[in-house]
Amino acid sequence: MIYPECQIDAKVQLYDASSEEEILSGQPDFVLDCIDNIDTKVSLLAACVRRGLKVLSAMGAGARADPTRIRVADLRESSNDPLSRSVRYRLKKEHGIEGGIPVVFSLEKPKAKLLPFQASKEEETPSDYQIVPGFRVRIIPVLGTIPAIFGQVMASYVVTQLAGLDFQTEPVVNLDLDHYRILHQRLIEHEELMYGTAEQVLVDAEEVMYIVKELWRGRSARDQSQDTGRKMWRSVNELMLVRWDKSKAAGISNLILVKFSEADAHESTTLDRIKEQEPEFYSMVSRVLKRAEMEFAL
Repeated sequence: MIYPECQIDAKVQLYDASSEEEILSGQPDFVLDCIDNIDTKVSLLAACVRRGLKVLSAMGAGARADPTRIRVADLRESSNDPLSRSVRYRLKKEHGIEGGIPVVFSLEKPKAKLLPFQASKEEETPSDYQIVPGFRVRIIPVLGTIPAIFGQVMASYVVTQLAGLDFQTEPVVNLDLDHYRILHQRLIEHEELMYGTAEQVLVDAEEVMYIVKELWRGRSARDQSQDTGRKMWRSVNELMLVRWDKSKAAGISNLILVKFSEADAHESTTLDRIKEQEPEFYSMVSRVLKRAEMEFAL
């Protein structure tokens, strides 16, 4: 046993509105949602949000086989997952909840759909086979290792959260290397326009990938709040890199991602003015760029 002092209070009990108080009372440190039934899942997640409880939800693991595509992200950012899509829709429509719930999901597209119901007798219906009323009867193929990995990811996430260990989950940014090359070239052209030369560009396309994906998570620096949700930029059509501090070179720790419409305004202002007029934005950008300094030992 890994932790002999652990005490487990196992209950064979179905969660629903009538059992909410019994199951969720006592202010649990974390709630792990591993429910397959969408009605019950939505009800539990809504209750956790209403009670202010930390919750981590597992989305669809069926019909997947690639363990490298499992991610942790906000519910609003999950993709290629029918269960996430349904939960997201129901939470918004029925409870006014648009996000703020971390989920474990797979970027891999499901390789199969729910198998059709095949009755052994003509008069039989799916409800005749339900162990619990309202739960689905049709099944989807599951590779046993994938749900197990989902569980390990959830356990690691909760342990680190409870321990106060701060780490950045990998951003869900659908850009390829060509996109980063475009951003790199756009930076060079902008430097030549603003400063007459690109000699102060100290990054290559791979370092641009780090800046865009890891530091700015595919969003404009002015679009970093959790409220952005699925508005995350998934193309580079309106994005470019500019210097944060115009007196320093365009290096890893001095580049911010902005929209075209924001670039001119940024170039026409000063850091002192930003610090005075937008202290929260100034602090956020400084914190992000400080991370780059630390990770690259600059």
